[in-house]
Amino acid sequence: MPKIPDISGYSFDDLSRLVALATKRMDEIRGKRIKELRAELDKLGGGDVPSPPGRSRRTAKGRTSSDNGPARRGSLGRKVPAQFRGPQGEEYSGRGAIPKWARELGVNDRSDLEKYRIR
Repeated sequence: MPKIPDISGYSFDDLSRLVALATKRMDEIRGKRIKELRAELDKLGGGDVPSPPGRSRRTAKGRTSSDNGPARRGSLGRKVPAQFRGPQGEEYSGRGAIPKWARELGVNDRSDLEKYRIR
């Protein structure tokens, strides 16, 4: 491993140039490694994996983060049944922020929601 230079005397502009050069070099190395891995994957018979544009990460389901929005974990957009119902018939699954109708009824935290639980 090469010796890291003493950068204590560098100006802001010098450091900015150094960061830009290092980033460029890292991107070159990353691109080369990706090509090597794709070639190895082709040899192994997994060449049907599409080449995603830019930098995207694969999720456990094989999707990339650029396929349809950011990579998600968990429900993947599945509908969750309502656990709470307000007096006007409003429903809340218990996930995400406490809804406006509940806040207007004086609910400040999840324990206050128990009186609206669907039984």
